[in-house]
Amino acid sequence: MRWFERIAQRQIDAAVARGELTGLKGEGKPLDRERLRESADDVLHRMMAEAGFVPPEIAYQKEVEAKRAILAQIEDQEERKAMQKQIALLDLKRAMSADARRKSLRG
Repeated sequence: MRWFERIAQRQIDAAVARGELTGLKGEGKPLDRERLRESADDVLHRMMAEAGFVPPEIAYQKEVEAKRAILAQIEDQEERKAMQKQIALLDLKRAMSADARRKSLRG
């Protein structure tokens, strides 16, 4: 057993002794084999989604889709132009946010 595994095991044993690992979701059930294959990024994204976190680019995309649905119902040309500008700005923000996330993952 490596040194960090021994440290982790000591921490787990201490938490068990304090009763901090009882009553957890899934206790007593076998581990999900699919989740055992998840990468660290997969786990992070799943945990954020379960906590209700939505990445900015996804939030922008949802807002763009909602505004496009409204745009389809607008008949006045001036209102349509104003809505199209709003959609273009949101789409630009979405693209910038997605690009920033990609850059942060690379480096």
